[in-house]
Amino acid sequence: MSHRAIEGLRWARFAAQGPFEAPRRVRGAKAQGLRYEKALAHALRGAEWGRWIEFEDRNGHGWAQPDLFFALREEIVVLEAKYTWVAEGHSQGELLYKPLLEHLFRKKCRVVVVCKVLTPLTPRGRVFGRLEDAVRASAGGSCVLHWIGTGGLN
Repeated sequence: MSHRAIEGLRWARFAAQGPFEAPRRVRGAKAQGLRYEKALAHALRGAEWGRWIEFEDRNGHGWAQPDLFFALREEIVVLEAKYTWVAEGHSQGELLYKPLLEHLFRKKCRVVVVCKVLTPLTPRGRVFGRLEDAVRASAGGSCVLHWIGTGGLN
């Protein structure tokens, strides 16, 4: 696991900007993933995209940047975009973004990993082709939305 897991969250707040300068140019798989995330943000108008969260937990000061999130009436849905499915998308959503967003909004949070490429390790019983279905299923734990990167999400 190459991401932080929240332990004993003390405080969290949205930050006007993040702690890092944007890289001048990314290439290869990183660029492909960023293009996919951008396409997802454009397909899902109204979602928050690229917001930085500053926080402190038992492990000290930290920063996080969920890919996208949006509010339902009583819940928040966080979308973790991965060009190719990896299990880390689920743990990042569940262990890092979910506790932060639940603290900030005082609402329950659901996690959906959105990916273009499925792998043999993708949990097939938790893969959906429509955002609405994925969000509904995420009440039972994070799931996967298979989106090819073009067209609508429903």
